[in-house]
Amino acid sequence: MITVNVEKCRGCGLCAAICHEQCIVLAGRDNGAVARIDHALCSTCTQCIAICPRRALSWDHAESIAYDDSRLPTPGELAELFKQRRTIRRFQPRAIDRTLVEEIIGFGIYAPTNNYALRAIVVDDPTIIKTFEAVIMRFVRWMYTLFYHSDIVFRVVSALTPAVDAKGKVKMERGLARGRVSETLPAAVVFVVGDRRILMSEASAQYALYNMILYAQARGIGSRINAGGPITLDRSRAARRRLGLERQEHILATLELGYPAVRFRNKVEGKTMPIAWKGQSIDA
Repeated sequence: MITVNVEKCRGCGLCAAICHEQCIVLAGRDNGAVARIDHALCSTCTQCIAICPRRALSWDHAESIAYDDSRLPTPGELAELFKQRRTIRRFQPRAIDRTLVEEIIGFGIYAPTNNYALRAIVVDDPTIIKTFEAVIMRFVRWMYTLFYHSDIVFRVVSALTPAVDAKGKVKMERGLARGRVSETLPAAVVFVVGDRRILMSEASAQYALYNMILYAQARGIGSRINAGGPITLDRSRAARRRLGLERQEHILATLELGYPAVRFRNKVEGKTMPIAWKGQSIDA
């Protein structure tokens, strides 16, 4: 909850002006107006905390800290981080300290979001991770039998949807052959859960995941987004019970964490996203 220190507030109105929920007003008192928050309307976006020049607003009375621009990474440092990020599919059989996992997850809350009621559930018990892998593998076998096993069915379905293709068939067959989705099991699996009825909940969870991914990389921890979690485990009553999900909660995103068992050495150069400009050229 966002709180206001009325002794520090001088009623400048910057917080009220930036509030997109219109939940902050300036209310009078003996020595001047101060910010008042209608928490029923507040989405806890925290922009008001970030803009206050006197640091009079805070999160649960934890005083904010002024930005230190000298600590910002340079464009070159960011480019190095982005280009070094690779999905890790082979992990060392080594546990991650829970304090470090909590630190990584903590940066998910700073991502852009439309759902402010997300929470994380962490599974770091190898037995439970193997149980969840088995649930996902049952779904993979069902999908393979239904759409891929018969050549006739595969040709028909692949002609109708790009989601079913030869590449996916090969990956499924390899996974079925080794008996698990992952090449090696991760040390921990993070489930970001929330209410799907809130607009853009899935997108918000993915934003949070990417913050975690980049910070994990900076701490030497590899990661892999597991798309099977939201698709399969969320539909499993046993998995939902094991995770302790509330009735309205759903698995929105799943992230595997672990110490990498592989070492990537090279940055990929020349890879670009196609860009189409629409509008009048400056030279026109």
